[in-house]
Amino acid sequence: MNVERSLDNRFSCRKFKSEVLEDGLIQDLLRGAQKTASWCNTQPWALDIVSGVALDALSHSLVECARRGDIPNPDIDFPEQYVGVFKDRRKVCGLQLYEAVGIQRGDVEKTQEQLLENFRFFGAPHVAFISTPIDLGLYGALDCGLYISSFMLLAQESGINTIAQAAVASYPDIVRQHLSIESSRNLLCGISFGYGEDSHPVNSYRTEREAIENIANFYS
Repeated sequence: MNVERSLDNRFSCRKFKSEVLEDGLIQDLLRGAQKTASWCNTQPWALDIVSGVALDALSHSLVECARRGDIPNPDIDFPEQYVGVFKDRRKVCGLQLYEAVGIQRGDVEKTQEQLLENFRFFGAPHVAFISTPIDLGLYGALDCGLYISSFMLLAQESGINTIAQAAVASYPDIVRQHLSIESSRNLLCGISFGYGEDSHPVNSYRTEREAIENIANFYS
């Protein structure tokens, strides 16, 4: 595996082909990602992988929630606000997305439709829902973040596109109506995965990364 190449080529895919992956390929991804490091080897991650009619049913329920304007109630609170450089980076990312798909500033209807694509999983044929034990707190979630990164990089190495989606954790009660995620676990996010539509405009842009001197302090 060439980690640097996978990091360079990975992007958040927002338009997938309907083509399903072979079971063996998904199993290979899981076996590889299972080697992820974790605190005291606790391996706190659990995956609920959804495809086919089960995914369609879950998507329908989530889209209906969002259309009604139901207030999100995630197991782990989303940030109340973004400030400073975090707000700036988020804004630039959003503007890049809207520009790619031709959404003009102030177009509420198209903005809402693009938001709903989160709950359609951007057309991905497979979604892995990631959860962590409540008892393990922040560090359990941190370990799961490492797992998510491993999964996405291994997928990229195999020519599979991904997007990690916190949005699909907005309505955990709805997700639990479809999946057997225990109440003792926090739903973190989903990873939608499959083969991306390379030529689609929404997959054409890439986000920038901060310069090293702005994120690292060195001491000697």
